[in-house]
Amino acid sequence: MKAQTSLQVTIGATEARTHFADVLRRVHRSKEHLIVEKAGIPVAAIIGMSEYDRFQRWLAEQELRSLGPVLAERARLAGMDEADLATSLQEDRKAIYQEVYSAATEK
Repeated sequence: MKAQTSLQVTIGATEARTHFADVLRRVHRSKEHLIVEKAGIPVAAIIGMSEYDRFQRWLAEQELRSLGPVLAERARLAGMDEADLATSLQEDRKAIYQEVYSAATEK
């Protein structure tokens, strides 16, 4: 299911400031996202939370995709194959789990 994209509307900074409650209402309804211009130059975007959440998810996916090749290269330089890397990750998970949950039970 494709997420519905809101309509882009450009407004001036003075209008945004003067009618801020209306601006918030417009983006909250997710019918519009607003580009705020000052002296004809785009300076900000005001978007609804659903669009912001989608952007944050997209950004995290992009960062994760770029991380894979970096980790693969570091593992290769360290002389690790995929099995070594998986073992190392599992050991790290166990150590972190122990650290987090043993500290929680000591309280």
